[in-house]
Amino acid sequence: MCNLVFSNEQELPLVLDDQAERTSDSAQGIPTELEELIEPLSMSPLPKPLVADAVVTAPCEQSFRIVMLQRTESQVNLYEAVNQDEQTVLLRETLSETEAAARSHHEAEVLRGLDCAMFPQLMGCFESDHRTFVVTESLPLDSTLADVLASVEPQLPEILSILAQVTFALSHLHANGWVNLGLRPSHILIQPIKILDCSYATRIGEMPTRNFSHAGYSPPELSMEVPVDARDDIYAVGAMLYQAVTGQKIPETGLEFSFLPPIAGARQIISRCLGSRESRYAQMEHLHKDLLRLKNQLEPKVSYSLATTTSIGLEPSRTTNQDTYGYLSGQLVSEIEDQAWAIITIADGMGGMAAGEVASAVAVKAVLAEAATTFASARQMTADEQTEQVKQWVSTANQRVCAAMEKHQARGGCTLLCACLVNRCLTIAHVGDCRLYLLRQNEVRLLTRDHSLAQAQVLQNQIQMEEVRRHPDRNQLTRSLGDRQPLPDYYIDTLEQTTDQTVMELRSGDVLLLCSDGLWEPVLEADMLQAVCNLTPDLKSTANELLKIALQRGAPDNATVILLRLDEITVPKEG
Repeated sequence: MCNLVFSNEQELPLVLDDQAERTSDSAQGIPTELEELIEPLSMSPLPKPLVADAVVTAPCEQSFRIVMLQRTESQVNLYEAVNQDEQTVLLRETLSETEAAARSHHEAEVLRGLDCAMFPQLMGCFESDHRTFVVTESLPLDSTLADVLASVEPQLPEILSILAQVTFALSHLHANGWVNLGLRPSHILIQPIKILDCSYATRIGEMPTRNFSHAGYSPPELSMEVPVDARDDIYAVGAMLYQAVTGQKIPETGLEFSFLPPIAGARQIISRCLGSRESRYAQMEHLHKDLLRLKNQLEPKVSYSLATTTSIGLEPSRTTNQDTYGYLSGQLVSEIEDQAWAIITIADGMGGMAAGEVASAVAVKAVLAEAATTFASARQMTADEQTEQVKQWVSTANQRVCAAMEKHQARGGCTLLCACLVNRCLTIAHVGDCRLYLLRQNEVRLLTRDHSLAQAQVLQNQIQMEEVRRHPDRNQLTRSLGDRQPLPDYYIDTLEQTTDQTVMELRSGDVLLLCSDGLWEPVLEADMLQAVCNLTPDLKSTANELLKIALQRGAPDNATVILLRLDEITVPKEG
């Protein structure tokens, strides 16, 4: 027999659900809006809420301590609780042998067979003291799709992203043989995406065991006693999209497609969701793809602005510029994706007898050739694949440099820094002491770590970072291309060394500054920030200003600067 233990502390306040409030209003003759959930009049009673620190013990002897009542809905109390391992869980309570208890058991049955992170993880279902409890992972119940739809200016791309994830989750549910039937915005969490209510789920090909309707979201045929299938959930998704583009639920009088805003693509999707059952999408996967397409069409488009400049410097003994740089950019626009990309690379040569300029030129050409081949395939890469791809370009560049040095019978090499942008996703591969800075609003951030003896002393806390610029060992490199083959994996740095992640998401207006040591040694971070802030959006003038500062301060080395700014272009939604 299970035990239900109550503490003597003051009871938590009872939170009435919306349905109870509207029933009370109707009894007083107060007009109410159409009820979201319409069920038979015989409703299950609501259990008296448990007090804080009450302990519920399951038959398996696992216990749960009540922390607080989160909310009450449809004759169910939802509590934040902790188990014996002090793990926070969500505890749902109903009175046993009621319609609400039957729904709880049914939902537990549905969740037990699901392997999808977009549904609550079931941790237990048991009876205790004439009450039914369902235990799931802890869930943040304070942020739902209903909140997004009710915001002052809901962003359609954001809602499309949420609905696309919802359809992905529903595809898993359908593959398991169930139709949800209870889908509505208040039961879709958005951080992270979770579909809360599966208590109305019905086996595909069967009829619901009882009559109910979620006004504005349930398909008309739900009241016609016909077997359910995926098209019933498709209707609910379409109803939420309709609400997103019109700001209103589906009217009781039915749909008027002519009143829909002229958003290209949205009308077609809504029509294929809310039309007759026979005209709807046959599978949730088809709706999922179309939602992603529409989201892609409405999102701001990414573009890049580039400016470059270089100088041999002012040192009388330097007769050649051993810096080499290059870039490629492109864009792919199609029905299923919109991809912008840019490759920027800079190399600083090392060695006499023209070895340095040969090595840097060979390295940059190798990276650009490999990048062109990669993006010619038009295959969309994951962030991890993008990181590995850029590292491979640098490895290939090293092979070419080694071969070139052997061919010229010269001893030389180069540093190499390669930045790869795919839409907003930045990855890098880096060997040597060229640097990459991110300038965002009023901040400058160094995204690379020099491979030099001076930097090694910084890492050993022997000197401060600001001392590197004038340290006698700043040009004594610990890594370069052309020195060894093949390169070990650790030899090539990514963003992980400075950000703890291999990828970074850029924002609109972010500026990347790639430069050789001939630029960053005389030009301070404060100078970079001032030049970018004062002269943006004229990147060419900014690049020239940075080089001018280097020359004014002596420019003892070849100096190169590359600037890239990420811009967003908002595409008109109406058409």
